Amino acid sequence: MADIFRLELLPALHGDCLLLSYGDADHPHRVLIDGGPIGAYPALSRRLQALPADERAFELLVITHVDADHIEGCLKLLNHPELATFKDIWFNGWPHVGQPLTEPVGTDYALGASPPPGQRSAMQGMEISVRIDDRSWNAAFRGAPVFVPAAGPLPVRELPGGLRLTLLSPRKVDLEKLRSAYLKALEAAQIAPEDEVALSKRLDMKAAFRGVTARLRPGLEQILDSAALATGPMDKAVANGSSIALVAEYQGRRVALLGDAHAPTLTASLARFASGSRKEPRVRFDAIKLAHHGSAGNLDEPLLDRVDCDTWLISTNGQLFSHPDAAALHAIVRRKPGARLVFNYRSEFTAPWDDPQLREAHGHTALYPDDADSDGDGISDGASDGVVMDLLTGVPVRRETRV
Repeated sequence: MADIFRLELLPALHGDCLLLSYGDADHPHRVLIDGGPIGAYPALSRRLQALPADERAFELLVITHVDADHIEGCLKLLNHPELATFKDIWFNGWPHVGQPLTEPVGTDYALGASPPPGQRSAMQGMEISVRIDDRSWNAAFRGAPVFVPAAGPLPVRELPGGLRLTLLSPRKVDLEKLRSAYLKALEAAQIAPEDEVALSKRLDMKAAFRGVTARLRPGLEQILDSAALATGPMDKAVANGSSIALVAEYQGRRVALLGDAHAPTLTASLARFASGSRKEPRVRFDAIKLAHHGSAGNLDEPLLDRVDCDTWLISTNGQLFSHPDAAALHAIVRRKPGARLVFNYRSEFTAPWDDPQLREAHGHTALYPDDADSDGDGISDGASDGVVMDLLTGVPVRRETRV
């Protein structure tokens, strides 16, 4: 039996949509991390439709946080169980952050003990809560919020098939900030947190999130308007700080999936990760999916100094926010000699890293999907099939060999 451990960076425009496959190559287990913005949903739908009908029961869906470029595709996908079902969904919604959060006692939380009384409520304060609530939700945490305790071991969960997931972010304080942002957004929308009917109606009014009659490709103004999702504008720093960030390990290989998490939180968690049973001076990774699409605001020198990694994955086409930031990638190629930058788009913001003079100066390599380039300027015209990294071999997988 041949094993696989592969990470696909689907073409999610300016967002994240990651498909992790592991186990038996003929019948792999799968985890989906985020769904990208609504404009990227057709690519996600096509990828799932390509799966055999008997391989669409996923082990897990991780919705890292509430920003539109991560969550909108999930809102629509949850209307389509024919494309994918999920044995568990990890997401910190209003039912989890709407009540006072309590740190676990000792290691109980890390081992999956029941949440403290009152930690979950029936209030529905986010539209995604309306979509998820009749499904298994944070079951691996006994229905409690997903966060890193202030002390003790980092939470670890093992999925069927042998995938080990270690939580790096968020912290309790980050979810408390998110609660305040939720309440402000609900107040601005003039919706009570417990008014599930109003939230559901508000969601159903949005054609892009409905079923077969959905408008799949919103214009630029609609994408911008959806950036705060359904409940009004939210502080992006707060939302990013609430990101679920993970380390995924399988067959001795290790990849970091950092969502949009904050660098200090990641650095502190990685220090705890390294000081555990591994006793590593720096944490070795076979690949790191950069936080916040390669934003300089989510990467700093302490974080770089905490890890050893050659392969850095960037998910964005640069639309709207001009990611990745040159400062972030410069920091990587300077401090990590021989770094390999892997992009899921060739765009005006990513193509310069393939310049021969720049590559010679820094000693890095740059990898891109086989993008269309109709005008011959070396920059794709927006088409992309994303990229797939074989984490067992460390090389990209060609399209015709994808699982």
